[in-house]
Amino acid sequence: MTLANIYPYRWKLTRFGTMLIVLAAVKITQVDAQTVPLSGGKLFAQQCGACHSVKAGETRVGPSLAGIVGKTAGKQAGFSYSDGLKRSSMKWNPATLDRWLTDSAKAIPGSVMGYKQADAAKRKAIIGYLQAPTGK
Repeated sequence: MTLANIYPYRWKLTRFGTMLIVLAAVKITQVDAQTVPLSGGKLFAQQCGACHSVKAGETRVGPSLAGIVGKTAGKQAGFSYSDGLKRSSMKWNPATLDRWLTDSAKAIPGSVMGYKQADAAKRKAIIGYLQAPTGK
């Protein structure tokens, strides 16, 4: 067999090899996405940071969430809360934060903030971030 006879098959082999590499890369990416732990800080910044801060006293659209764990909902000075939160006696802890992040309107009826996070792992990561002493 001459080189001219083999050449037509070379591009098919190269194309097949390229497809295998692409498929392997896609599979590796899928595995990495499943095994990489969620960053609570990154999730907080993406989903909460536009309205809330973790710096004490820094009020945005929503109140600062610095040291929120252990505090009573709707009682932080320097922020005008909705009637639902003002009436609430809920103390923020991992369980109540999880209920709140699952469906805030259902957790405290009459609250203005509307937030729903169905992914339990994301809620857990955000709560872990908020539990850290400095929110980090």
